[in-house]
Amino acid sequence: MKKTTPEYTPVDLSRWARKEHFEVFQSFAQSTINQTVLVDITALLKHIKEVGWKFYPTIISLLSKIVNSHSEFRMAIKNNELVVWNEIHPSYTIFHNETETFSSIWSHYDGNIHHFQDAYSQDVTRYGNNLSYWPKGESPENVFFVSSIPWVTFTSFNVNVAHMQNFFAPMFTFGKYYEQDGKILLPLAIQVHHSVCDGFHAARLFNELQAMCDDIQHLSKELND
Repeated sequence: MKKTTPEYTPVDLSRWARKEHFEVFQSFAQSTINQTVLVDITALLKHIKEVGWKFYPTIISLLSKIVNSHSEFRMAIKNNELVVWNEIHPSYTIFHNETETFSSIWSHYDGNIHHFQDAYSQDVTRYGNNLSYWPKGESPENVFFVSSIPWVTFTSFNVNVAHMQNFFAPMFTFGKYYEQDGKILLPLAIQVHHSVCDGFHAARLFNELQAMCDDIQHLSKELND
Protein backbone atom coordinates (compact mmCIF):
# COMPACT_ATOMS: atom_id res chain seq x y z
CA MET A 1 0.00 0.00 0.00
CA LYS A 2 1.44 3.35 -1.09
CA LYS A 3 1.98 5.82 1.70
CA THR A 4 0.39 9.22 1.39
CA THR A 5 1.66 12.33 3.12
CA PRO A 6 -0.70 13.40 5.91
CA GLU A 7 -2.20 16.84 5.54
CA TYR A 8 -1.26 19.55 8.01
CA THR A 9 -1.53 23.27 8.70
CA PRO A 10 1.57 25.34 9.57
CA VAL A 11 1.43 27.27 12.84
CA ASP A 12 1.85 31.03 12.52
CA LEU A 13 4.13 31.56 15.50
CA SER A 14 3.75 35.34 15.32
CA ARG A 15 0.03 34.95 16.08
CA TRP A 16 0.25 32.00 18.48
CA ALA A 17 -0.43 32.79 22.14
CA ARG A 18 2.08 30.13 23.24
CA LYS A 19 4.98 31.37 21.07
CA GLU A 20 7.14 32.38 24.03
CA HIS A 21 6.30 29.23 25.98
CA PHE A 22 7.11 27.11 22.94
CA GLU A 23 10.52 28.74 22.55
CA VAL A 24 11.33 28.35 26.26
CA PHE A 25 10.42 24.65 26.34
CA GLN A 26 12.27 24.04 23.09
CA SER A 27 15.46 25.53 24.47
CA PHE A 28 16.77 25.44 28.04
CA ALA A 29 13.62 24.16 29.78
CA GLN A 30 12.98 21.06 27.67
CA SER A 31 10.49 18.90 29.55
CA THR A 32 7.46 16.68 29.32
CA ILE A 33 4.40 16.52 31.54
CA ASN A 34 3.39 13.19 33.05
CA GLN A 35 0.11 12.83 34.90
CA THR A 36 -1.88 9.85 36.13
CA VAL A 37 -5.58 9.95 37.02
CA LEU A 38 -8.30 7.48 37.93
CA VAL A 39 -11.15 7.41 35.42
CA ASP A 40 -14.55 6.14 36.57
CA ILE A 41 -15.52 3.64 33.86
CA THR A 42 -18.54 2.14 35.64
CA ALA A 43 -21.10 3.39 33.10
CA LEU A 44 -18.74 2.71 30.20
CA LEU A 45 -18.25 -0.95 31.12
CA LYS A 46 -21.98 -1.43 31.53
CA HIS A 47 -22.68 0.00 28.08
CA ILE A 48 -19.99 -1.89 26.18
CA LYS A 49 -21.19 -5.12 27.77
CA GLU A 50 -24.72 -4.37 26.58
CA VAL A 51 -23.68 -3.61 22.99
CA GLY A 52 -20.93 -6.24 22.73
CA TRP A 53 -17.97 -3.91 22.24
CA LYS A 54 -14.43 -4.63 23.38
CA PHE A 55 -12.94 -2.45 26.09
CA TYR A 56 -9.54 -1.70 24.52
CA PRO A 57 -10.76 -0.26 21.18
CA THR A 58 -13.52 1.64 22.96
CA ILE A 59 -11.06 3.50 25.19
CA ILE A 60 -8.78 4.10 22.20
CA SER A 61 -11.64 5.55 20.18
CA LEU A 62 -12.63 7.92 22.99
CA LEU A 63 -9.05 9.15 23.30
CA SER A 64 -8.93 9.51 19.52
CA LYS A 65 -12.02 11.71 19.56
CA ILE A 66 -10.50 14.01 22.17
CA VAL A 67 -7.03 14.38 20.66
CA ASN A 68 -8.58 15.13 17.28
CA SER A 69 -10.69 17.85 18.89
CA HIS A 70 -7.72 19.88 20.21
CA SER A 71 -4.80 21.16 18.17
CA GLU A 72 -2.29 20.88 21.03
CA PHE A 73 -2.41 17.09 20.74
CA ARG A 74 -1.87 17.09 16.95
CA MET A 75 1.32 19.12 16.73
CA ALA A 76 4.60 18.07 15.16
CA ILE A 77 7.73 19.43 13.55
CA LYS A 78 7.62 18.99 9.78
CA ASN A 79 10.42 20.34 7.56
CA ASN A 80 11.70 22.36 10.52
CA GLU A 81 8.32 24.00 10.95
CA LEU A 82 5.70 23.65 13.68
CA VAL A 83 2.53 22.20 12.18
CA VAL A 84 -0.83 20.79 13.24
CA TRP A 85 -1.93 17.54 11.62
CA ASN A 86 -5.42 17.79 10.16
CA GLU A 87 -6.17 14.41 11.72
CA ILE A 88 -4.34 11.98 13.95
CA HIS A 89 -4.74 8.22 14.39
CA PRO A 90 -4.01 5.83 17.27
CA SER A 91 -0.99 3.55 17.34
CA TYR A 92 -1.51 0.90 20.02
CA THR A 93 0.24 -2.16 21.42
CA ILE A 94 -0.79 -5.81 21.14
CA PHE A 95 0.79 -8.28 23.59
CA HIS A 96 2.05 -11.73 22.55
CA ASN A 97 1.84 -14.27 25.37
CA GLU A 98 4.08 -16.79 23.62
CA THR A 99 7.08 -14.46 23.40
CA GLU A 100 6.18 -11.93 26.11
CA THR A 101 6.76 -9.17 23.56
CA PHE A 102 4.41 -6.74 21.87
CA SER A 103 3.64 -5.34 18.46
CA SER A 104 2.65 -1.82 17.53
CA ILE A 105 -0.38 -1.49 15.24
CA TRP A 106 -2.13 1.63 14.04
CA SER A 107 -5.74 1.88 12.90
CA HIS A 108 -7.59 4.59 11.01
CA TYR A 109 -9.93 6.77 13.06
CA ASP A 110 -12.68 8.67 11.22
CA GLY A 111 -14.59 10.09 14.19
CA ASN A 112 -17.08 7.23 14.54
CA ILE A 113 -16.78 4.81 17.46
CA HIS A 114 -18.63 2.08 15.58
CA HIS A 115 -16.34 2.37 12.56
CA PHE A 116 -13.29 2.20 14.78
CA GLN A 117 -14.50 -1.00 16.43
CA ASP A 118 -14.53 -2.54 12.94
CA ALA A 119 -11.16 -1.06 11.92
CA TYR A 120 -9.55 -2.32 15.12
CA SER A 121 -11.05 -5.80 14.71
CA GLN A 122 -9.87 -6.05 11.10
CA ASP A 123 -6.33 -4.91 11.91
CA VAL A 124 -5.95 -7.17 14.95
CA THR A 125 -7.33 -10.15 13.01
CA ARG A 126 -4.92 -9.52 10.16
CA TYR A 127 -1.80 -8.50 12.08
CA GLY A 128 -2.33 -9.64 15.67
CA ASN A 129 -0.44 -12.93 15.32
CA ASN A 130 2.54 -11.34 13.61
CA LEU A 131 5.33 -11.04 16.17
CA SER A 132 7.25 -8.23 14.46
CA TYR A 133 7.34 -4.79 16.00
CA TRP A 134 5.43 -3.16 13.11
CA PRO A 135 3.40 -5.97 11.54
CA LYS A 136 1.31 -3.50 9.53
CA GLY A 137 4.34 -1.52 8.52
CA GLU A 138 5.82 1.48 10.25
CA SER A 139 3.10 3.83 11.46
CA PRO A 140 2.44 7.11 9.64
CA GLU A 141 3.67 10.40 11.02
CA ASN A 142 0.29 11.58 12.26
CA VAL A 143 -0.26 9.17 15.16
CA PHE A 144 -0.47 9.25 18.93
CA PHE A 145 0.36 6.31 21.18
CA VAL A 146 -1.65 4.04 23.47
CA SER A 147 -0.39 1.12 25.52
CA SER A 148 -1.95 -1.09 28.16
CA ILE A 149 -0.58 -2.82 31.26
CA PRO A 150 -3.68 -4.86 32.16
CA TRP A 151 -1.89 -7.10 34.66
CA VAL A 152 -1.43 -4.50 37.40
CA THR A 153 -2.94 -1.25 38.57
CA PHE A 154 -0.83 1.78 39.39
CA THR A 155 -1.03 5.21 40.96
CA SER A 156 1.71 6.75 38.83
CA PHE A 157 3.37 5.94 35.54
CA ASN A 158 6.23 7.75 33.84
CA VAL A 159 7.57 7.40 30.29
CA ASN A 160 11.05 8.65 29.44
CA VAL A 161 11.74 9.53 25.81
CA ALA A 162 15.32 10.23 24.76
CA HIS A 163 15.92 13.20 22.45
CA MET A 164 12.36 14.33 23.03
CA GLN A 165 12.80 17.96 21.91
CA ASN A 166 10.43 17.50 18.96
CA PHE A 167 8.45 14.51 20.24
CA PHE A 168 5.01 16.09 20.59
CA ALA A 169 2.69 13.07 20.10
CA PRO A 170 0.70 12.27 23.26
CA MET A 171 1.43 8.93 24.92
CA PHE A 172 -1.27 7.17 26.96
CA THR A 173 -0.81 4.17 29.26
CA PHE A 174 -3.52 2.54 31.28
CA GLY A 175 -3.39 -0.25 33.82
CA LYS A 176 -5.70 -2.83 35.35
CA TYR A 177 -9.05 -1.42 36.37
CA TYR A 178 -10.51 -2.29 39.76
CA GLU A 179 -13.57 -1.78 41.94
CA GLN A 180 -13.61 0.68 44.84
CA ASP A 181 -16.60 2.06 46.73
CA GLY A 182 -19.00 0.70 44.13
CA LYS A 183 -17.13 2.28 41.19
CA ILE A 184 -14.86 0.71 38.57
CA LEU A 185 -11.70 2.81 38.31
CA LEU A 186 -9.14 2.82 35.51
CA PRO A 187 -5.63 4.24 36.09
CA LEU A 188 -4.68 6.27 33.03
CA ALA A 189 -1.41 8.10 32.47
CA ILE A 190 -0.55 10.69 29.84
CA GLN A 191 2.74 12.12 28.67
CA VAL A 192 2.73 15.33 26.64
CA HIS A 193 5.47 17.77 25.67
CA HIS A 194 5.52 21.06 27.55
CA SER A 195 6.39 22.93 24.35
CA VAL A 196 2.84 22.46 23.08
CA CYS A 197 0.82 21.43 26.16
CA ASP A 198 0.31 22.60 29.70
CA GLY A 199 -1.37 21.07 32.72
CA PHE A 200 -4.57 22.85 31.69
CA HIS A 201 -4.71 20.91 28.43
CA ALA A 202 -4.07 17.57 30.12
CA ALA A 203 -6.76 18.33 32.72
CA ARG A 204 -9.27 19.25 30.02
CA LEU A 205 -8.57 15.99 28.22
CA PHE A 206 -9.15 13.93 31.36
CA ASN A 207 -12.35 15.83 32.19
CA GLU A 208 -13.68 15.33 28.67
CA LEU A 209 -12.83 11.64 28.81
CA GLN A 210 -14.68 11.27 32.11
CA ALA A 211 -17.71 13.03 30.66
CA MET A 212 -17.69 10.67 27.67
CA CYS A 213 -17.44 7.61 29.91
CA ASP A 214 -20.38 8.86 31.98
CA ASP A 215 -22.54 9.50 28.92
CA ILE A 216 -21.28 6.81 26.54
CA GLN A 217 -24.77 5.60 25.63
CA HIS A 218 -25.78 9.01 24.29
CA LEU A 219 -22.40 9.55 22.62
CA SER A 220 -22.43 6.24 20.76
CA LYS A 221 -25.95 6.94 19.46
CA GLU A 222 -25.00 10.47 18.42
CA LEU A 223 -22.00 9.25 16.44
CA ASN A 224 -24.06 6.57 14.73
CA ASP A 225 -26.82 8.94 13.54
